[in-house]
Amino acid sequence: MITQMNNLAAEELRKLFRGGKLKALLLLSFIIGVLFVFIGDRLGLADNLPITAIELLLAVVLPFLMVALGSNLMIGEFKGAIKHALKLPISREFLFMGKLFAGWAAGALIVLCMIVPTFIGGFILHGAPAASTFGAGIAELGGAVLFSGLLLVLANSVSLWVGSSAVGLVVSVVLWMAMSVVGFLEPQLNRFFVTNYSDWLQPLLYGGDAGMTVSTLLFMIAYYIIGTILGLLAFQRKGL
Repeated sequence: MITQMNNLAAEELRKLFRGGKLKALLLLSFIIGVLFVFIGDRLGLADNLPITAIELLLAVVLPFLMVALGSNLMIGEFKGAIKHALKLPISREFLFMGKLFAGWAAGALIVLCMIVPTFIGGFILHGAPAASTFGAGIAELGGAVLFSGLLLVLANSVSLWVGSSAVGLVVSVVLWMAMSVVGFLEPQLNRFFVTNYSDWLQPLLYGGDAGMTVSTLLFMIAYYIIGTILGLLAFQRKGL
């Protein structure tokens, strides 16, 4: 079962690469990462450049890229290729999870293409960082991948339910903006909104507050489960 899932996810990832959207997002991510190195150096952000890049890019840029990828992860295929895939001797649940894992891997590649240049640029311009700083940067990178994957899962679910990648993109962006505004006006509600999860590792890394990090992680896992279940329910209804 695991081998079949891996093979399906790998094939779905290859399909994403054959399309132009993922290639464009990867190229755009890499360019943003390279530009951030030069801009950050000019602005005096040389210290902890990768960590600074993660914190700033997770505020707007990476969420938008994840929503752009997630909103078209599955819904666009219902007009063509996926109709043939649904005739294969595999369950819709299996097919859905394979596509979701492929999308998550594609999202992780986008994050890496954006952040890895900041590690390399920081090393070239300012030498090797301290071991503790490098370790914190790697931890922040892993946290960014997990958070970005959550946004992709949720955007995919929204698009499946509204039945359009374009409408799903707009709805996801509007929801993000609404959560940001409400969280700003009512800070006590922030812990319930995904807009506040980008820095979920910082309390542990810089304050030793494991409780805050674990609490946020549990919320993220809950949203992962909710987004996956809702997306699967919408996926099962398509084409019936």
